[in-house]
Amino acid sequence: MKTARHPRTSEVRGAPFAVFVATQAEMKPIATALQPTYRSASIVRVEVEGRDLLLARTGVGPDNAESAARRLFEKAPVAAALSLGVAGGLSPQLRTGDLIVGDRVILRRDSRQVLRGEQGPRLESFPCDSGLQDAALIVIRRWDSRHYLGPILTVDRIVLTAEEKHRLAAESGAMALDMESAAVASAASACSVPFLAVRGVLDPVHEDLAIGFDQFLNTEGEPHLPRLMQYLITHPFTLPRLVGLGLRTKAVCARLGRLLQELSTTPS
Repeated sequence: MKTARHPRTSEVRGAPFAVFVATQAEMKPIATALQPTYRSASIVRVEVEGRDLLLARTGVGPDNAESAARRLFEKAPVAAALSLGVAGGLSPQLRTGDLIVGDRVILRRDSRQVLRGEQGPRLESFPCDSGLQDAALIVIRRWDSRHYLGPILTVDRIVLTAEEKHRLAAESGAMALDMESAAVASAASACSVPFLAVRGVLDPVHEDLAIGFDQFLNTEGEPHLPRLMQYLITHPFTLPRLVGLGLRTKAVCARLGRLLQELSTTPS
């Protein structure tokens, strides 16, 4: 496994925190918890006790996430970068709603080869900033909330089955998986921006999602309404499942919004 260099601590004073989320379903409850001062289709600006936060929606997947992060970093200096949102559990001890504070994030773009048992490219690991880690853990412990510190794997496709999750867990040693964090970390590392990923568990390792997301999501991971309606007509029993996942996502991301609010008041 290749390990990228640790980003140097940013010396930019007064610069905003850049916060990256993949989808509108994740962004909305986080933004609601923060009471934004400016909102567009993909950027929400928030001021919390004099600290500016830029909440950016990247779209799903490592390519979308890395491109969005690089574009934002090129526009203006940032004090830190955070990747927030939901994740799939890879460890049997994780339950729905548990928070994972990343100690490192691991990028594997060609996850299909792993799932077929083929030899693929090496994993690339990016460490998370220890100062941001400590600050997040202090807040979460104050809540007396279930949480874990460990590695998060970033893959390039939605992982639907428990069997697939067990294979990726064995291959990577990660506790949870998402589709964006390590790609944002890659862009942050290139710009020497301190980085942290915090994710909430949407589906535990033993849970099959059993939904054909590729049949109704667009290239950014957002529902395409006509295709979604067609999918529900042909798969009516998936509607309660989709509603349940939406409620889980909202609950997790509301807590992440509260975490972000408290983190933003911590002296940098």
